[in-house]
Amino acid sequence: MKLSRSKVFLICLLLFVIGVGLISFFEVDFIYLYALLLLDVVVLVIFWSNKDYRIISLFGLFFILGMARMILAQPNLENPKHIAYYNGQDVVVEGVVAMEPDVRLDHQKLTLRTRRVSKSEDKVSGRLLVKTNLYPEYEYGELLSVKCSIEAPEQIEDFAYDKYLARYDIYSVCWRGGIEKLDTGKGNPVMSGILAVKTYFMDTINQIISEPHAAFLAGLLVGARRGIPEYLLEAFNRTGTTHIIAISGSNITIIAAVIIGFLQFLGVNRKRAFWWISGGIVVFVIMTGATASVVRAGIMGIFVLLARQLGRSSRATNALVFTAFVMLLINPKILIFDAGFQLSFLATVGLVYINPIFQKYTERLPQMFGVKEALVTTMSAMVTTTPLILYQFGRLSVVAPLANILILPAIPLTMAIGFSAGVFGMLWQTLGAIMAWPAWLLLEYMIRVAEILSSWQFASLELGGFHWILMTGMYGVIWWGVKRFSHSIGPTFKRH
Repeated sequence: MKLSRSKVFLICLLLFVIGVGLISFFEVDFIYLYALLLLDVVVLVIFWSNKDYRIISLFGLFFILGMARMILAQPNLENPKHIAYYNGQDVVVEGVVAMEPDVRLDHQKLTLRTRRVSKSEDKVSGRLLVKTNLYPEYEYGELLSVKCSIEAPEQIEDFAYDKYLARYDIYSVCWRGGIEKLDTGKGNPVMSGILAVKTYFMDTINQIISEPHAAFLAGLLVGARRGIPEYLLEAFNRTGTTHIIAISGSNITIIAAVIIGFLQFLGVNRKRAFWWISGGIVVFVIMTGATASVVRAGIMGIFVLLARQLGRSSRATNALVFTAFVMLLINPKILIFDAGFQLSFLATVGLVYINPIFQKYTERLPQMFGVKEALVTTMSAMVTTTPLILYQFGRLSVVAPLANILILPAIPLTMAIGFSAGVFGMLWQTLGAIMAWPAWLLLEYMIRVAEILSSWQFASLELGGFHWILMTGMYGVIWWGVKRFSHSIGPTFKRH
């Protein structure tokens, strides 16, 4: 079996991913999997000197480990020490707010890390999602007592809400209940400090810029959607620009690529731009609260920058699959049940493999202050994410390319001015308000573009059910196209 070490490494990681995906759909008793694992290890040891058997055994080992990792990620919901054991019962639960409250226009959702339950003398573990009124407000790290009837989350029409929450290890929900605050300061001190700074920063933004521009800027800078009117969210949906206010790998990778193109247009060295943007992504992750999903998004964003530094496609492929492997090792549930992870990964694939092809065929076009980079970057990500979007959401934005061409070039300057205004506004509000005027103009421009394009009757098409076979066929065509046209640019990515 003539395979290089890098090929063997790549196949092992892919088989781990396949193992995780397989167990997401089929149940296998862990005892059988354990026996199979022992058998594979024995074969690996005995036939270690035989290269072919050694490689085949390694392939089997990673495939089995992928399945085992997914099984081990499932909690025992029949254990009285897990909160889900009490689903369907009226209980009093004591727990700590484990994440920043998810504040909406008319309610808020709290994720509690449970400690005790009234029907058990033992400590309990697991997370409980609590929906409550907008006021009084609650904060990360507060110890609460919640009296309610907890339930198991259920699928909502075509939306697998139970699987969506499972990726956060949430298997119990409380929709109506009485809440009593018992104590404060029970969270991680570092996280509490980060969230306190974030809250002060967002309050400052609200004071120096009027609505809905303040809410829009908060969405750009920290991914917050609180206060963004429904009509504006719908405009972003219809124009395919929702990613600019969403914390996802696809959002960060697209914006990072556009900013790098803009910096290079200004004459900034490619290597220096890489470190600047990587540092900016780290700051962004910290400012948004450094939750697991945001950290994953940041890793994807930095990976795209790293792929351009590596240059060769073979290195980029191994690095991309290794990144996915590490993420699945930490939380295997995101592979099938997290559309954000799927879109982030596919957008990254587009920026790594399709972007160089588009760059090759558009190299004669002028940069035009980063407009070309915005077009190429957006189209690269759209090619690989559109089939999944059609399957998941059944909506196609016809005006998305035009909307992104018009909006994305304004993002870097808006974020830079808005962030600076927010920071200086935290020190002196009047100065922050003066600095925010240019940001307001840019925000107004982007809002008007989204509103005008979304008003077109053909802006967005509702396709209804989109079969997975059609999605698979589209990805087959994309794969063929990449193989076909990548020969014209060679094995090395063009470095910009």
